[in-house]
Amino acid sequence: GVDVFDLTQAEIQGREQIQQVFDFLKEYIPGFEHSFISTTPSKIGVRETRHILGEYLLKLSDISSGKEFLDSIALSGFPIDIHSPNKAVLDLPNITSVKPIQIPLRCLIPLKIEGLIVAGRCISATHEASAAIRVIPTAMAIGEAAGVLAATAINENILPREVPYKLVQSQLKKQNHIY
Repeated sequence: GVDVFDLTQAEIQGREQIQQVFDFLKEYIPGFEHSFISTTPSKIGVRETRHILGEYLLKLSDISSGKEFLDSIALSGFPIDIHSPNKAVLDLPNITSVKPIQIPLRCLIPLKIEGLIVAGRCISATHEASAAIRVIPTAMAIGEAAGVLAATAINENILPREVPYKLVQSQLKKQNHIY
């Protein structure tokens, strides 16, 4: 997702695949005989690129065990879906926990950079964990928590890593945020 040549190749392959699937549907699936493609996305969607290394690295084992975090600031309920880059396979790890995935505040705080808060898909998480927290509702919840963390750090005149997680959770609770 960061190399222009790779993105161009993905655009070409994606459009070829759209046409192949459409041709199949039109020929073999009743009801598609008179269908047509009215539009396609303007660009390829990128699920994941880079991540920071934060005070905590969210891992597959955290998700599969339903690990709870005292500093949780957001939840996710999306399954881990990993699309193989080398073959047409969707890998869905067998997760037995039915608990929501908790996102620790520490995943938003980079290890070596002061004053920075990271939100969204690039938080500190492994590739596997990211596959469950990369969706828009989770990214929005993480973003809201990041905003609360930033405001609290400014109001308290301290660095984001120095903000007690309970202050962030308290404000999130006032905003009816579930964490």
